[in-house]
Amino acid sequence: MLTKAAVFTDHMVLQRRKPIPVWGTAQAGQRVKVSLGDDVRETFADENGNWKTFLPPREAGGPLTLTISCNEDTLTCEDVLVGEVWLAGGQSNMEMALKDCKDGKKEIANSCDKNVRFYNVPRCAVLGEELTKLESESSWQICTPQTSGEISAVAWFFAVQISESQNVPVGIIDCYWGGSSVSTWISREKLEKTSAGREYLDSYAALVGDKTAEQYYREMKEYDKLWQAWNSRVEHMRKQDPHITWAELNKLCGICPWPQPAGDQSPYRPSGIYETMLKRVSPYALRGFIYYQGEEDTARYSTYDEMMSSLIEQWRTDWCDLDLPFLFVQLPMYCSAEEYANNDDNKNWAEIREKQWKVSRTVRNTAMAVLTDHGEFDNIHPLDKRTVGTRLALLARNKVYGELVAADAPRVQSIRRNDKCVEVRFAHTAGSLRIKGDCLEGFELAGKDGIYHKAKGKLCLDTVVLWADEVPAPEGVRYAWTNYGTANLYNAVGLPAISFRTGEEFIIV
Repeated sequence: MLTKAAVFTDHMVLQRRKPIPVWGTAQAGQRVKVSLGDDVRETFADENGNWKTFLPPREAGGPLTLTISCNEDTLTCEDVLVGEVWLAGGQSNMEMALKDCKDGKKEIANSCDKNVRFYNVPRCAVLGEELTKLESESSWQICTPQTSGEISAVAWFFAVQISESQNVPVGIIDCYWGGSSVSTWISREKLEKTSAGREYLDSYAALVGDKTAEQYYREMKEYDKLWQAWNSRVEHMRKQDPHITWAELNKLCGICPWPQPAGDQSPYRPSGIYETMLKRVSPYALRGFIYYQGEEDTARYSTYDEMMSSLIEQWRTDWCDLDLPFLFVQLPMYCSAEEYANNDDNKNWAEIREKQWKVSRTVRNTAMAVLTDHGEFDNIHPLDKRTVGTRLALLARNKVYGELVAADAPRVQSIRRNDKCVEVRFAHTAGSLRIKGDCLEGFELAGKDGIYHKAKGKLCLDTVVLWADEVPAPEGVRYAWTNYGTANLYNAVGLPAISFRTGEEFIIV
């Protein structure tokens, strides 16, 4: 029986100016013919019944018909466009649908004629009949007021701006799962090659122990009751007050039950949804990846740069292109109401931001959208996704498409002591540094004792001059080094400065 990969459906967008892989299954040894417009390619199914061929690159355009035939079987995909294709990956902040974000209803109402289409990769924790059924029901969607509510909000704002700047159709492959660790998106084989990866495998195996599948599903049934009850309370309160804050919801409805029970059938097991989601759409031709993840790994920040570098290498390897652009989001500000009440700032979010910043400097063809000015108190899912999508789009327009737009956030260039003051010079100021608010906030200085105190400061073009009465001889400086707080330094085009601290990389001279 002739089949094609589930991602090939009516209304899909194919990547322009790249060879177009098409694959599926057929009877072993059978000839398979694939055509798109005037382009025709033939191949044979191997001994396992798998086939793959590559159509030649095309310029943007359409609509076209993709036809796949083998003997008497013929499969077609109608209304196929050629343009730019990006895969949107990560956890819940990438997963947040357009219908659930700030200004979402307005965007949905105006989503016609935006030249954006999307494919939601079916979410399934294990390979099997359920996944096969979900894939058979999946399809590419044209963004309209009836469909666009289900696209990733971040991806939507990103895609609209790319489509407008490039004047081509944009296709988004949504591939995410809320609460997923970085380890869930990497193959077991790759995890086993690093100490950080093995730690994820070993710790999860210890959680599962000798638990059977039956025990896991029984625990999940009980967990689901708790979650459904909590979610019903939240929905009830939201109907009563659409503007209710997460702080109020947590107080009135209780904290969301988390984490789920561990088990070998859980989507949160290492490598799990890599196999059941990401691998199902590779190597569909892409321009690149956009990625928003890290919240689930803040407790393991010390190895996050190693894990994220492994993920990037894994994905690029699966797509047979070690230079595919990888644009990602640095975590915003966050703390829970409980942490705030207890003055519990463990700096984990600041630490993982530093690891993400390291990845953007050490892994080629990557870029990071900075959100030091972003986040909501007691809400790990900030509703403003326009800002996130816009900053990712700026990076793509500059780094990938070569547009002359300012896209880089201000970053430290040098730190120099001048008597009792510290002068921090920044690159990527787009002309000059700016403050949003009455005074500079977010900087701290420390003396030889290592105790940090709030710093005062003033701007001089690309330089911040800092001082603190409690620190007559500064030895250390840091900025936005907190899980949640105010940081208000920007460049001339409104991009926020990257958080940093003195240490191995940045020193005072």
